[in-house]
Amino acid sequence: MKKLYALIGLLTLLLFGGLTAHAQKRFVISGEVIDGTTRQPLPNVSVVDAKQGAGTRTDSAGQFSLRVLPGPYNLTFSAVGYYARSRFIDMSRGDAYLDITLNPDIRELAQVEVKGRAPDANVTAAEMSVVRLDMKNLKNIPVVFGEVDVLKALLLQPGVTSVGEGAAGFNVRGGAADQNLVLLDGAPIFNTSHLLGLLSNLNADAIQDVTLYKGGIPAQYGGRLSSLLLLNTKPGNDERLSITGGIGLITSRLLANGPLTKNKKLTFVAGGRVAYPNLMLGLFPDPTRRNRASFYDLNGRLTYRLAEGSQLTATAYHAYDSFKFPQDTVFGWQSTLATLRWSQRLTPRLSLNAGASHSDYRFFLDGLTSRNTYRYQSEIRQQDARLDWLFTPNRHRLEWGGSLTSYRIRPGSIQPTGTDTNINPQTLPTEQAVESAAYVSDEWTPVRWLSVQAGVRYVQFTNRGPGVVYQYAEGLPRSRETITDTLQIGAGQTIAQYGGWEPRLTVRATVAANTSLKLSYNRTRQYLHLISNTTSISPVDFWKLSDALVPPQLADQWAVGLFRNFRENMYEASVEVYQKQLTDLVEYRNGATLLLNPALDADLLRAQGRAYGAEMSVQKTRGLLTGLLAYTYARTFARVNSPYAVDQINAGNWYPATFDRPHNLTVSTQWKWKRGWTFGTNFVYTSGRPTTYPDGTYRLNGVVVLDYSQRNADRIPDYHRLDVSFSKDGRRTPGQRRYSNWSVSLYNVYARRNAYSIYFQRVNTTTRSYQLSVFGTVIPSVSWNLTW
Repeated sequence: MKKLYALIGLLTLLLFGGLTAHAQKRFVISGEVIDGTTRQPLPNVSVVDAKQGAGTRTDSAGQFSLRVLPGPYNLTFSAVGYYARSRFIDMSRGDAYLDITLNPDIRELAQVEVKGRAPDANVTAAEMSVVRLDMKNLKNIPVVFGEVDVLKALLLQPGVTSVGEGAAGFNVRGGAADQNLVLLDGAPIFNTSHLLGLLSNLNADAIQDVTLYKGGIPAQYGGRLSSLLLLNTKPGNDERLSITGGIGLITSRLLANGPLTKNKKLTFVAGGRVAYPNLMLGLFPDPTRRNRASFYDLNGRLTYRLAEGSQLTATAYHAYDSFKFPQDTVFGWQSTLATLRWSQRLTPRLSLNAGASHSDYRFFLDGLTSRNTYRYQSEIRQQDARLDWLFTPNRHRLEWGGSLTSYRIRPGSIQPTGTDTNINPQTLPTEQAVESAAYVSDEWTPVRWLSVQAGVRYVQFTNRGPGVVYQYAEGLPRSRETITDTLQIGAGQTIAQYGGWEPRLTVRATVAANTSLKLSYNRTRQYLHLISNTTSISPVDFWKLSDALVPPQLADQWAVGLFRNFRENMYEASVEVYQKQLTDLVEYRNGATLLLNPALDADLLRAQGRAYGAEMSVQKTRGLLTGLLAYTYARTFARVNSPYAVDQINAGNWYPATFDRPHNLTVSTQWKWKRGWTFGTNFVYTSGRPTTYPDGTYRLNGVVVLDYSQRNADRIPDYHRLDVSFSKDGRRTPGQRRYSNWSVSLYNVYARRNAYSIYFQRVNTTTRSYQLSVFGTVIPSVSWNLTW
């Protein structure tokens, strides 16, 4: 009898062991989600089986992977702005691959910001301090000249400002404009504006998605202190030829995309934008009406699907800009980008991306005055190669890879252009460097209420010859007079070398229903510095590499945020508090000479920086009335505490940075009317930025000179304006392929003369102040857009 019991026990053990082993066996559901109208991949789409409790989201390429137990599943695919779709699948035999198409919801077309993501992703995602824009909805936001503008739309977000109306570049959480890494399909853009800052140089029709990281920057990126802006161009439509275009007051644009082969594996995107701003300039009073300007930009992309899960992509971008002041000066620049990327899904959970990019930015300045004709020009060239891996085992998202970057900079040269000119030729030595980086990061969700995203990046930067290094006398401030020796560095020899670890950490904890608490920390280094003595990026600015006397800038940022959604994710609310510590910032000695200065190191000072603030926002994402209310309190300070009094600024005390604007308030609303009409408004208020006013006069050789003592001790008046727009969407059904849109907007409705700067001049025996305003009146605009 004992043997019988033992045999029954053994059989029972084997039976239940087999059942347990079978129950533990898992299969993988993977696939791709695309937009039914544009045929473009949709990122951050929610993939959920509510009954089984299984779910995931698509990645940036629209791909998803879900590991499940055997059995039937009813998956629901959903994203804001799209009709949800369900798909039944029996997972009893093995892995499965799905191709899912989501159609846009015509009822959601007029929102302020529609994001291709799960409705509660702002609460449940591990990332924080991130802004995402959906390009198809930006046309409803009132903007100057009626031109859809990515960067101007970002200025409505908390923590993002600029130094003034019409200024080039943008500032994030108290950072300088050159501290933002802007990548178009992975290639860096060194100038983001046309017409000296009035418009961005990005054709919105060619852009698929926009993601701005204000903090918590992914470990695979680095090289800038403040933010990362990722811009991706549209992939080609693999179903049919599609054409979009538009005509506005100062620009016209056209974009075509579609398949190039019968099997639809090869698709293309090609488009361009051309400007004719002289028509608008002619409406302004003298001397503005005598200015002349022009620009254009071109975008192209080829996508080839090699096989299932394998894709090869090549993109190109070229832009040109010219602005002429009457009988004086011509400012101009051109930018050329090219990228090549190969994506391969090796298994449902393992994929790799290999890519290379080339970026070439050149700017020039032509002098036209009599006996003073010349061309000044400068150039920066950057080339990158990188390899990235992605592995998604249970509860993990593991990424690792590396990159290699080369820099080549021509800081400046000037050449006479006429036979009767007083200009002498001069060329500064070329700078070159190599940067190598490796990273690893993991997003781990041990339980549903907790997610941890941790990573680290290591960078090594080497400035190489040929070059010239000046030696300065010890115990004295650096200047041309204290140069003791000049070293000639041979080709390939090391001039300076830097490196270090850059840790990144983000933690998300769900503390209540629809509520989460997030914390983040990241360290970044910047080896590339923009040399500028203006408040906004200008064509005469140039880039400089870190060398023996100019170390890399370093920033440590901490942030904590509370995120909560209300009424089934109709309302999104967030509060974030941040603090940054910065070292080795680039500042300038009073009276510094920047252009064509062979001993520039002597006029550059090391500065410390600190920034802190709080960002609050409430957004309504659904309904007839949608909108965003955002308020930011932010402070940014700098200090140059040199042992030499001549190098100190404000006696070595902390002073407000040029882009310190404490109070920032934006209110953006969109009200959907009948028959496709949308009424949009923007109200913007910001504190005036710091400036330096004269506090006295003195005589020098019999001439009265204005005396400026404390840097940034004053402020220009506060800035505020109201914009309105009326837009008409011609679509009657979600799947309508051919339609047109009209947009009419009024920029600066109550015609406030916001000050861009205040300057002072001596008139006879008195000192008079003058205010410069970029737009001192209401700017009406109208544009017509066509999709075919």
